[in-house]
Amino acid sequence: MSHHYVCISIHDMAPSTWTDCARLLAMVDELGSIPLTLLVVPDYHRHGRLDAFPDFVKSIDTRLTRGDEVALHGYYHIDDAPSPRNLRQWVARRIFTQSEGEFSALPVEDALHRLEQGVALLERLGWPIKGFVPPAWLLSDAARDALSHFAFTYFTTWRGIHLLTTKQFMNAPALTYSTRSYWRRGASRTLNDARMRLACDHPLLRISLHPADARFHNIMTHWRQLIVQTLDTRIPLTKAEWVDMKNRQ
Repeated sequence: MSHHYVCISIHDMAPSTWTDCARLLAMVDELGSIPLTLLVVPDYHRHGRLDAFPDFVKSIDTRLTRGDEVALHGYYHIDDAPSPRNLRQWVARRIFTQSEGEFSALPVEDALHRLEQGVALLERLGWPIKGFVPPAWLLSDAARDALSHFAFTYFTTWRGIHLLTTKQFMNAPALTYSTRSYWRRGASRTLNDARMRLACDHPLLRISLHPADARFHNIMTHWRQLIVQTLDTRIPLTKAEWVDMKNRQ
């Protein structure tokens, strides 16, 4: 018997975003015992490395004991690579993501260094790391090559999940909000509703929450509705659990 699944993740988790992230966690926790994938940034926007914030570390430790997963989500979450060289890169790196796509244009040496730093930090904290999610889902070819030097079992892009052990790509629609303006928030609501309908027969759906979502009551209300609707027909898993399941098949 085939099942349908949903992976719910919280992006941009760091000490400086914790207040908003805690609101998202509370909202999801109210809906049941749902395993989450926590996308942790080691030094978000260079505001300070997370291991210097023991309360944050303790909070993540607590989430892990509940069955959540930690995935590495870049290192700084800032795109400080050389300026875009063409219109396509400019749209992706400056308009779509407002210079957040840290791994969108990194050469392999820089990508390796940041991955090494991030993995080492999270491992020192005792957090098992199986997945990498590039900020803004943007990943240069060089950065993709750098991933092969690590024991990740998956990475994700906008279109889906890449299984590194079997070298498979699994299309998995993602619901997400852009909150930067009134019209973006309205368009995101319409697009998320449309994606929900289109993905009804799809084996895996991803719901991607961001800290800024917690600042808008109507967005939080909409997320609650979508998550409740999704849980009626889908089994919630962390991304690592879903990847492990696919690798065993």
